[in-house]
Amino acid sequence: MLWLLEGVERLEESDVLPVLARISPEHAERISALRVPAARVQSALAVLLLRLALRQAHGLSDLPVIRRGERGKPYFPDCPEIRFNLSHCKTAVACAVDASALGVDVQDFRPLRRPACPIAASQCLPLEGKVSAPDALTDEVVPQESKIPPIYRVLSEPERIWVAAGETASEQDRRFVRVWTCKEAWGKALGVGLDYGFRDTVFLPSAEPWTQDGFTFTHWDRPASALTVCAAHTMELRTVLVNQLLTQTNGGD
Repeated sequence: MLWLLEGVERLEESDVLPVLARISPEHAERISALRVPAARVQSALAVLLLRLALRQAHGLSDLPVIRRGERGKPYFPDCPEIRFNLSHCKTAVACAVDASALGVDVQDFRPLRRPACPIAASQCLPLEGKVSAPDALTDEVVPQESKIPPIYRVLSEPERIWVAAGETASEQDRRFVRVWTCKEAWGKALGVGLDYGFRDTVFLPSAEPWTQDGFTFTHWDRPASALTVCAAHTMELRTVLVNQLLTQTNGGD
């Protein structure tokens, strides 16, 4: 199951940290040490959302001890049968819980270039040597990699072409974010973060779940963010209201 909390940007520390301190003083202390206020709010909400997810999915009233593996992936040493993963951004927090390895990533839709400008075919690499770009872009011959905007060098060639096919700069930015959530979610599921050949992977997000590299990817476009979960099977999305989260973590109905 996947839980998603939206509207995070409207919350203040005073709304979140007191609730967290009453439930998990050790997490509250660690999160309070974070330097960026927004990061403190998002991290606190991630812990609260995880607690809510465990309560709903497994009937746990208390949050188990959390440890991190060598690559930084969190896990429950006392509950190895429960796998979980967290992600947060400016507008949303996501929590995935399952019995098998999984990874989740949520990213805000936002302009990725200043000023924003469409990616022409000349900014994509060819499939083999110097060939014409797809008709959907232009007939211009593609140049060398040094001409590609740096942010797009993290994508594989098919991904760059797919991103470039967006009709506007805004749509291209949205496509980039959608692809990136897939790369992040996959690395989290593998337990290696981004320490893999993510430039050599190819993810072309779809509205329907798809199977790739032994995992099932489920992707959603939300109003303000892109969300992808990589798991052993298709995941169901459950949205959570802010008031619901704060009430239930306090022990209310």
